[in-house]
Formats: sequence, structure tokens, C-alpha cells
Amino acid sequence: MSSLLQYLAVVVLFLCPVGILLVDNWRWMIGLLGLQYIGVLSLVSVSWPLEIAVVKLVAGWMAAAILILTYVNLPTAAAEPQISINLPRRFFKGFTAFLIGLSVYSLQAVALRWFLGATTQQALGGLLLLGLGLLQLGLSREVIRIVIGLLTVISGFEVLYATLEASVLMTGLLAILNIGIAFVGAYLLLASYLEDTS
Repeated sequence: MSSLLQYLAVVVLFLCPVGILLVDNWRWMIGLLGLQYIGVLSLVSVSWPLEIAVVKLVAGWMAAAILILTYVNLPTAAAEPQISINLPRRFFKGFTAFLIGLSVYSLQAVALRWFLGATTQQALGGLLLLGLGLLQLGLSREVIRIVIGLLTVISGFEVLYATLEASVLMTGLLAILNIGIAFVGAYLLLASYLEDTS
């Protein structure tokens, strides 16, 4: 894969988690999550054969599909949260994401020493996903945002792990982990709706 396409994947892996942080609509959040997995596939396929790397994309899209089906089956009042335009909150989240991006860029040389087989783009993409996923986890109390934050952190780990070893068993285990987190998130979404209605 050319260096330009890898940098494009890094841009996608920065913009998608930032977009997930800033939007309030669950459709946009899950759509950006699905797009994020295309960037993960692009960076993982640098180190692994495409046949194995596609497992990351399929597992991520299955996790997104589980979340979509959960929201579609919730009644309208629960599926559509009240949209509020809170500019200071969005500015704070965007500025914090920008600071994480700068921090990751400055740590790129250190990451390349830790992950010897990684390209610059893989190190940037993996660390961006880790940092922005942890930011999502730290700033959120909603179930959907916590689940997406966990999936983002795992995606960052997968990009960095792909540079170290191409293990089919580990690929399968991480795919099961992604889908399992989505099922737990679906259960918690339904449980919180049932608790609110009772």
C-alpha cells in the first residue's frame, strides 16, 4: 500500500473518533465507527495478508450492526435522544482531541522504537485510536459511547499488535472480543431502557 493511502487512513482514524466525540446522533456515531474500521483494515493490511486483515473489518462491521439492530428495536422515544447544542462542551471535547493528536504526533518516534516493524502511519494510527478511545471512555456516561470507546481502544491495539505478529488465533480472539463487547453493549442498552420504563 502506498504511503499516501496510509496517511489517508491515519486522517480517517483521527476524524472518525473525533466525530464520534462531537455528534449526538446514534446513527452518525455508528456510521463513523464503521468508517473507522476501513481505516483499521488499511493499516493492518500493511503488515498482514489481506485475507487475514479483512477479519478486522468484518468483525467491526458486525459489532456496528449489532448496535444498529439494538437501536432500531428500541421504541422511538428511547432510540432518539434529545439533541442539545452545547457549544462549550463540544469545544472542550474537540480541543482535548486536538491535544491528544499533538501528543501522539510527538510520541511517534518513541512508538517506532517500541514497535520495530511498524511504519510511521501504523504507529500514528494505533496511538490515535488508543488515545481518542480512552478520551471517549473518560468523558462519557452513555452506554453507546462507552461501547464505542472500548471498540476504538481495541482497534488501536489491533493496529499496533499487527506490526508485531500475524497470529490467526489472536485475530480470531480479538474478533470475538469486538463482537462480545457489542453484545454486552446491546444488553446494557436494552436493560437501561427497561429500567427507565418500569
